[in-house]
Amino acid sequence: MPSLINELMLAEVTEVAKKANAIILIDASKLNAGDAITFRTKLRAVGAKLKVAKAAVIYRVLPADLAKIAPASGSVGMVCTGEDIAASAKLVNELVKEEKIKLKGGVMEGKALDAKSAKLLAELPTREQAGVMLLRVLQSPLTQLVRIANVKPTELVRVLKVKADEGSK
Repeated sequence: MPSLINELMLAEVTEVAKKANAIILIDASKLNAGDAITFRTKLRAVGAKLKVAKAAVIYRVLPADLAKIAPASGSVGMVCTGEDIAASAKLVNELVKEEKIKLKGGVMEGKALDAKSAKLLAELPTREQAGVMLLRVLQSPLTQLVRIANVKPTELVRVLKVKADEGSK
């Protein structure tokens, strides 16, 4: 029979998971209190949340095949992303590189992801970076068109000047 604390935690985890665009599971056992507070603050800034609970509670909320892909026991951290999934994933990836947390897996669009797929998420550009990249792609042909348009009149002026110089001799 589940305890009242587990039922409350399950309700809270379920509510947070429903609002998330994607979920990244982490092992945060090496994360100290100061790093955890900093991590949570950075996550909040990008619209994400970190929930830590027993693996049994978290895996009841997530797709069943995730337990096979990313088995876990004890406490598991669940990073629930906001609209900008890549920004949250990059924050997670920073701590993975520092070896303060380990990636367990994740869920995106209702599909379970293994740790490798969750790491690929972290390598995606953020919304702002993608916007800048798109702007550069759109701007490049226009820049080239302006350069070509400026080259032709310049060449015409040079030809006319040569002709004028030949005519005056």
